[in-house]
Amino acid sequence: MLASVLARWTALLLTIYLQTCEGHYRLSQTLRKLHQEAGFHVRSSGEYAAEVAWNSTFLHQPLHRHHAGYRFMLSRRQRQRGMSYYGSAERLRSAVTRAIISKRLTVGVIGGSISAGSGAEDAPPWVNRLETYLKESLGRIAGVNVTVNNGAVPGTTSAYMLACVNMHVPKDVDIVVVEYSVNDDSRAFPPVDNPVRRPYERLLRKLLALPNAPAVILLHAYAWFRSEDGFEPGTYYSNAERDLNELTAYYGLPSLSVRGCCYEAMLQGIPGFQVHTTRESNMHKHKGLAFYYDAIHPDGYTGHRVMSELVITLLQRGIADILHTPVSESEEADIHNPLPPPMIRGNYESLSDRCFVGDGFRTKAVIGKPQNWDWVNESSNLRPKWGYVSTQPGSVLRISVNSTASSGAADHPVLVQLAYLRSYAHMGKAAVKCESGCNCDESVLNGYQQAHTSLLNLHAIYVSQSEHCIISIKVLEETDVPDGEHKVKLAAVIVSEEAGQ
Repeated sequence: MLASVLARWTALLLTIYLQTCEGHYRLSQTLRKLHQEAGFHVRSSGEYAAEVAWNSTFLHQPLHRHHAGYRFMLSRRQRQRGMSYYGSAERLRSAVTRAIISKRLTVGVIGGSISAGSGAEDAPPWVNRLETYLKESLGRIAGVNVTVNNGAVPGTTSAYMLACVNMHVPKDVDIVVVEYSVNDDSRAFPPVDNPVRRPYERLLRKLLALPNAPAVILLHAYAWFRSEDGFEPGTYYSNAERDLNELTAYYGLPSLSVRGCCYEAMLQGIPGFQVHTTRESNMHKHKGLAFYYDAIHPDGYTGHRVMSELVITLLQRGIADILHTPVSESEEADIHNPLPPPMIRGNYESLSDRCFVGDGFRTKAVIGKPQNWDWVNESSNLRPKWGYVSTQPGSVLRISVNSTASSGAADHPVLVQLAYLRSYAHMGKAAVKCESGCNCDESVLNGYQQAHTSLLNLHAIYVSQSEHCIISIKVLEETDVPDGEHKVKLAAVIVSEEAGQ
């Protein structure tokens, strides 16, 4: 409540400041400098300046330098097509205006392994490129202290981030980029109102409700080579983007699309967008030619560069719009109004979350040192994938959580979710039950799937309220995996007072 009041007062003071001669003059001068630095030619107020070719940001190396000779990899037409929805963008324009006046900007990024940097083996990932642009434009020209927090977690879906978002996004964030189109199931059924899309909407609502009323941007990656779920490689509609764009329009969120900007160039085999092979098949020969590093992840020299250019283009358009039409008092008021009802009926965000992941899972949730379970990091890059792993049938791991609800309704069941690995090889099953202190229906989690991906999934159980709820996970002899193995990996437990079942 206090944070909301402070946010409203900040917005009011900002509006009053901008209405003064000094405030309007400083804002206009700064925006014009940004325009000039970007190669813009500011015309009459009715013209759209932000689509003029931008000539001043950074090259691949080194990241900390500013290069006036930079040219977009994407053409003007591609950048326009890649901006699949802009909307009124009052939150984005407010965030940029606030940054110029307050001299601070906090940007958050959430998503899976693509946003975590996978595929950018010898060139900067898209988040680093965005950070460089922000520091070389708003930072160097406008004197803004820019902070970029990359909270992306490899192998996760939006359901995980819904529960643990407070661990990955700072509460004072001004802009959040969300990237889950590849990781979230593309064929969730029934359409939209299903267990995959519901968490995504609740995640968006949580982000939109943060104290600074941040601008939330949807960035849709695209996996050309995806062949599971009956899709042929290169199928245009093989990701979750088409469903997620329903939420884009409903909440008025800017939306950026790799598929929209680049599919035509991929079909044509244009250098930098080639999809007949991947970069990893021949690192030297395909450098700068192949769009993808592997079957899922874009290459640092090409695909990651494209993703950064899409976000940068959106920010440039926001800057251009502010120069022509400053944020009004009514727009600032609208930003801080309550959110509309959920698009999916009854899909309200949870009241509170308690997320134990990483070392917090090992030290605060898991009881003791479970036998035949190893605490291991299965990541091959700088972003860790810690979890408890067992391959021995009969091995038991016990978790202790406080499942009491903050609302105080003692008869209200609470959702507990176990983050476990699902993959196409080696994975087994585990029995889940409430052992003491609380009650729940016994269930089985299955780590095996036919799709050739390895992602953390959430196994949901509803438990009675208790300060000391003990849940056991036992590796079963039964398995569906063809190789007959029994691997079970647990990475987190989340206790949520689930309001949107």
